[in-house]
Amino acid sequence: MKRSFATIIIVLFLCLSAGTVFSEEMAKEGSNSGKVYWTGTFKVLAMGKTMAQMNYEAYGVNVSDTGKGLLHLASGHVLGAMFMVKGVYENDSGIIHYTRTDGDEIFLRYTTSGTMTKGGKGTATIVGGTGKFEGITGTAEFKRISLRPPEEGHFASFSISNISWKLP
Repeated sequence: MKRSFATIIIVLFLCLSAGTVFSEEMAKEGSNSGKVYWTGTFKVLAMGKTMAQMNYEAYGVNVSDTGKGLLHLASGHVLGAMFMVKGVYENDSGIIHYTRTDGDEIFLRYTTSGTMTKGGKGTATIVGGTGKFEGITGTAEFKRISLRPPEEGHFASFSISNISWKLP
């Protein structure tokens, strides 16, 4: 009997403790900063020696500087495209589909300008979400830093970002 009572107490304590972790209350608006680490693949269509079109797909994870927030530990999926002249691109554009740890999703569109070897700067607009993020709006600014690719035909990068958002 004492063992059953102790087991019930422990289970109740764990459930109450876990509940606060899994039900983080989201404010109606906010902002935070963080980093996203990306890796992916690309296809290049060369146009002579100085121009090329590159289409890419990447996967990554967002880590907030505060250890919490809108996109902390959200996984990301990107589809993007850029037109380059002598390794310089302007208006690189694409979409980002984030999936949070609670399963809700947030969608962004972005544009970036920069160089292939160094990275670039860009802006993003939150265009929607699912679950408790339906109707979300917001903006982000980021800096993309290129890393050494893990293997031929792949790329790696990370982005340092600041994001502001608002729920309806």
